[in-house]
Amino acid sequence: MLARLLSPFQEFGVFAGTIYCIDRVLQRLSPHLRLQFYELLEQPIPEEPLLPPRLAGSLELREIQAGSPELARMPARPDIKASRFRQNAICLAAYQKEQLVGHIWFCFRTYREDEVRCTFLLPDEQHSVFDFDLYLFPEHRMGIGFVAIWNAANEFLRARGVRCSYSRLTRFNLPSRRAHLRLGARCIGRMFVLQMGKVECTLATLPPYVHVSFSERDRTHLKLRAGRPAGNKPRGSLVGQHAG
Repeated sequence: MLARLLSPFQEFGVFAGTIYCIDRVLQRLSPHLRLQFYELLEQPIPEEPLLPPRLAGSLELREIQAGSPELARMPARPDIKASRFRQNAICLAAYQKEQLVGHIWFCFRTYREDEVRCTFLLPDEQHSVFDFDLYLFPEHRMGIGFVAIWNAANEFLRARGVRCSYSRLTRFNLPSRRAHLRLGARCIGRMFVLQMGKVECTLATLPPYVHVSFSERDRTHLKLRAGRPAGNKPRGSLVGQHAG
């Protein structure tokens, strides 16, 4: 029992482990209570590929349009996927030997988050994007699937002049966090969202810092900031990295 109680602190650290425990207690009290803890990441789009051609050549990215049958296999709710297309999000599906293995979404200029009431504003509308919902089907999570998708996505983004991608990551998704950091991502901010039914209280390290929302019409607008010049290379070997 003691090991079970201490495991969140050993896994996430004292501060993040405390937030995790508070969130779990809130969920037990009511399904309408949550305390979300996000890290805001900035990830450079490198000029060089992440994988050698012999490893990258077997994976192909295709842009998926609204109404495509592939959307039915993606785990997000239908209304969420529809709302993403309404804000002009781009969905890239990854195929290996004509088999769908995963996908990733991008937004230009702004991204309306669908988990909390927050709209992220990009610092450079012409040369940056917001990436979200990178998903690998379970049978493809071991190996280089995560890096292979980013390798192909980087090629897609470079062709459009994109130098940097931003994202928000749940602090407790450690496999995805480690994989992003291996790709050169860095944390540029943090945000906490206390959800109490229809009320959401946001505390962030970026402007406007504090916001209380009572409805969808009153969303937090968070201005992201560039943390460093783009073009940095990923750190270390990428083969074998994956996201959970």
